[in-house]
Amino acid sequence: MGKPCIAMQTDFGVSSGAMFGVCKSVDPGLEVFDVAYNIPKFNIERASSHLRSVVPFWPKGTIFVSVVDPGVGTARRACVAKTANGYYIVTPDNGSLTGVLNEFGIAGVREIDETVNRLRGTEKTSIFHGRDLFAYCAARLAAGVIDFAGVGPEYPVAEIVTFTIPPVSIAARAARGCVTELMEPFGNLETNIRIEDFEKTGITQGEYVRVAVRHKETTVFDKTILYHRSFGYAPPDGEILYNSSSGFMGVAMNRRDFARTYGVEGGSEWRILIAKED
Repeated sequence: MGKPCIAMQTDFGVSSGAMFGVCKSVDPGLEVFDVAYNIPKFNIERASSHLRSVVPFWPKGTIFVSVVDPGVGTARRACVAKTANGYYIVTPDNGSLTGVLNEFGIAGVREIDETVNRLRGTEKTSIFHGRDLFAYCAARLAAGVIDFAGVGPEYPVAEIVTFTIPPVSIAARAARGCVTELMEPFGNLETNIRIEDFEKTGITQGEYVRVAVRHKETTVFDKTILYHRSFGYAPPDGEILYNSSSGFMGVAMNRRDFARTYGVEGGSEWRILIAKED
């Protein structure tokens, strides 16, 4: 069996060149990939939702490095989490683990021991833990230099930092939830309403439904739109509700960017209502 690959996501806005280099310096044979480097800056919720969406489509044992770290260099923990479905997440423990914890479960979490798993020569700087801690520790784990126990001391899963995701509400002919993610670069909205749960509303493809999106007390979109299989069932520039590839309900525009058209950013404060009005 080959060595696990490393998959990175960051909010750097550019490819993680130095982090790739650190991994290759530990073991030139490691496979390292960017899965996203355009997470909105400092947006821990988007880091969390993107991890939840992408993790299960990679081979078991893949080591994800997630660096959206507004508290870099502070007392927040640097950790490696082992998910219940067989993956590792190397990340600051700042809420980024919320999505995988809720969706897949976490079997164990360990704080990175900087005396062992920090890149030598970087001890006098504290602003690039993506390179100096997370990439380096991930590479040592992938290369087999350390095992999970070798990451550092274990601490209770209950101590993992999380944020609150509004619960989904399902009723006859209606569903409520939030916009957890934007599917870039197209600007489609991803919700936390599962397709299977939405089906319990009795709403079926081909029907028109009211979709309302609110940010705090402000309604940014409220319109009756088509629910169907894919974008092409709506006219150009038309809105559509659909079953997303993520397994959750999505909202988009045909050949246009929904998020930018209506100023939607996504996160727990962005609420969505989908209802069939008879």
